[in-house]
Amino acid sequence: MASTAIVVGTSATVRAVERQLALLANPPVLLGCVVHLAGGGTAERYVRDIPVLGDLSSLEVVVRTSAPSMVLISLPAAMNELIAAVRTRLRKMGVADRFLPTLDDQLAGIGPRTEIDVDLNALIGRPPRALDETSIAQVIRGRTVLVTGAGGSIGSEICRIAASFGPARLVMVDRSENALFEIDRQLARRFPALRRHAALHDVVDALGTKELFASTRPDIVFHAAAHKHVPLSEDHPGAAIDNNLFGTIAAADAAVSCGTERFVMISSDKAVNPTSVMGMTKRLAELYVQHVHRHGQSRSRAAGAGRTGCSMVRFGNVLGSSGSVLETWKRQIADGGPITVTDPRMTRYFMSIPEAAALVIQAATLHDPAALAGEVFVLDMGAPLRIVDVAKRFVEAHGLAPVFPNAAKATNGGTSGTIPIVYTSIRPGEKLFEELAMDSESIRPTRHPDIRIWGLPDPEPTAVAAMVKDLHVDHRPKDAKALIAAIRQHVPEAMLSPFELQRVA
Repeated sequence: MASTAIVVGTSATVRAVERQLALLANPPVLLGCVVHLAGGGTAERYVRDIPVLGDLSSLEVVVRTSAPSMVLISLPAAMNELIAAVRTRLRKMGVADRFLPTLDDQLAGIGPRTEIDVDLNALIGRPPRALDETSIAQVIRGRTVLVTGAGGSIGSEICRIAASFGPARLVMVDRSENALFEIDRQLARRFPALRRHAALHDVVDALGTKELFASTRPDIVFHAAAHKHVPLSEDHPGAAIDNNLFGTIAAADAAVSCGTERFVMISSDKAVNPTSVMGMTKRLAELYVQHVHRHGQSRSRAAGAGRTGCSMVRFGNVLGSSGSVLETWKRQIADGGPITVTDPRMTRYFMSIPEAAALVIQAATLHDPAALAGEVFVLDMGAPLRIVDVAKRFVEAHGLAPVFPNAAKATNGGTSGTIPIVYTSIRPGEKLFEELAMDSESIRPTRHPDIRIWGLPDPEPTAVAAMVKDLHVDHRPKDAKALIAAIRQHVPEAMLSPFELQRVA
């Protein structure tokens, strides 16, 4: 049986859609159209041979009466608020919608859009933090900036922000060929005059990293290369150690050896009282960066530059980043649900990709190279949010109503315009509640109103040396469980996760 459709658009776009559908081998049967009257007035009875069923004020009545398989929306992209409103109304009715960009928009580079744009700041519940652009320009303009993990969500945004402040050269380092190609392509188009170098390189290769840094001689290094997925790191602790710890060691040592002025490592709130391999390996990387800042300096740079100032940036979950929960929820909504949340009690600190990248760059301007200890910068992200509340807002932004487990049983979970939320239980390594600083750490303000500094106790050089030796691939256990136990030995503040506590009980 052929599918049926209604077209929503202007008279001109409806005519264009009819011509396009006629080219298909099995086009849907057009039941009619709903016409948007931009200047008011009365709609025609027909657009070409398509009956006009009404205007946008009667959309719900028309859809319920005609019962189409889908609604095709073809409105100019400039009417983005109207498009979102129409799609929200359709999804509340449980009707499938498809957005067909106009030919003019396609020629202008505006491609097909199959997702509703979600305001990430609305999900987080607060406005984005402001940048101190003057201080960033003073640090970046005319300097050589190197970014590891440059093709990732945070690394690529750091590249875009840094490029806008006029660096003398931008060096992008990533082991993913496609990701590196894409950020290089974007910057070539947006900043054609920028001197760029795309280096296809794995930062874990210590000798190659040292040679790369020696040849490019960066003034500032933003170290964003890391493994970040908690469950995968639990299953592959060796890979997490190699990338998160030894990748950091290679990058920090290379920065010091060539006299880099500032080295900023991206860390995580999961490094505080860590319960996961990912969090523990990031904490170990923090310890090494602190050690390098205090004890591992070199003055070998040909120009006679001073010590490398090393600092770290901690932040929470980044909404919209590659592999983030929003990607999972988008796919689940597209599949008709349900939306999955691990535990209704779970909370997290959230921020957007631009905020996270801006914090990293801002940290480079706030760091005091003369400080005795490596500094940890943290954005004031307000109170942590319940993940289930963020899920609820995300579902509602798509014009749907979330149905929670108890209510889902009452309605059988299949009501039109609704989508169930189910709880899947906590996974290995996960916490119920994340922290940004440990009890033993002290906090002090910076000149930026939204950024704080947490002072970390300085690690003992002998402990750092033992950590590096014991966890090196030539000495560490091969068995995953034994390796995780070995990692814990070097993170005194490590804790058992709720998942592990349940198994012990």
